[in-house]
Amino acid sequence: MRPEESRYITWLDEQGIRLFRAAGTYWRLYRGALLPALPSPCFVRLQPEEARSLLKKSRAWFIRYESEPCERETEWWHVLCDSYSPDKLSSKVRNIIKHGNRNCSIRPVDAEWLAANGYECYSAAYTRYTNARPLKRELFNAELLKTAEGPFEYWGVFVKESLAGYCQCIVEKNEAATNIVKYHPAFLKYQASYALITAIITHYVLEKGMTVSNGTRSIVHDTKFQDFLLKLGFRRQFCRLNIVYQPWMEFAIKTLFPFRNQLLRLPAHGPVNNLRAILYQEDLRRTCNVR
Repeated sequence: MRPEESRYITWLDEQGIRLFRAAGTYWRLYRGALLPALPSPCFVRLQPEEARSLLKKSRAWFIRYESEPCERETEWWHVLCDSYSPDKLSSKVRNIIKHGNRNCSIRPVDAEWLAANGYECYSAAYTRYTNARPLKRELFNAELLKTAEGPFEYWGVFVKESLAGYCQCIVEKNEAATNIVKYHPAFLKYQASYALITAIITHYVLEKGMTVSNGTRSIVHDTKFQDFLLKLGFRRQFCRLNIVYQPWMEFAIKTLFPFRNQLLRLPAHGPVNNLRAILYQEDLRRTCNVR
């Protein structure tokens, strides 16, 4: 898909999100980094002069992007599902899915319904996270309602009439991305997560012939969610990780990189956690560039 055909890019522009164009795609700022704006896998060839121009215009600390998708294993990947056969799942996983389907029901919901009924599930999900806090109810509602006219579809999993979890999907013509997934911990014993993801795969991949993606390898949140997806029919699309730093940050990375293991002994809070993530990301980049 060409970026100009993307409903998501159009929605971002309508929301006033600042976008940058280079190397045939759009880019956006996220936590100080400049990333491709498309939610599904995007493999880019970025020339040095283009990178310098993007850094100057955006004032991002660094640009991060993927290139060279390959079959050989690398330390960087997208997680996606582009074909699905339930028979290829392990017997244990198939039994858990059956258990989840007996206990749960899955149905589409809309942004307005979720804004009115989803906050308890959303906030409860954060009790399982470290270094992350939920939005306040008013902001949670506002962020959801922004998506009402955009390329978003929501799926809820219910135990009886209680919302046990939900997923926000960004949907394009041939692709869907699981952008936000939240589960209420009280209902995990009903295998709500297995039921919800299986329903999403069945709908988009099996019935509509689309690809469903869940983004790149995580370097901040150790939720094991992507390992869970791999059990349900997703796969890793290996590729090369590329990072282009602002000159001052490149100097800082080179200075601090030899001490990254010592930083692991410090409490993982605030700036220390962010620094550890950046150095870990740099370690992955270097490994990807070792042939």
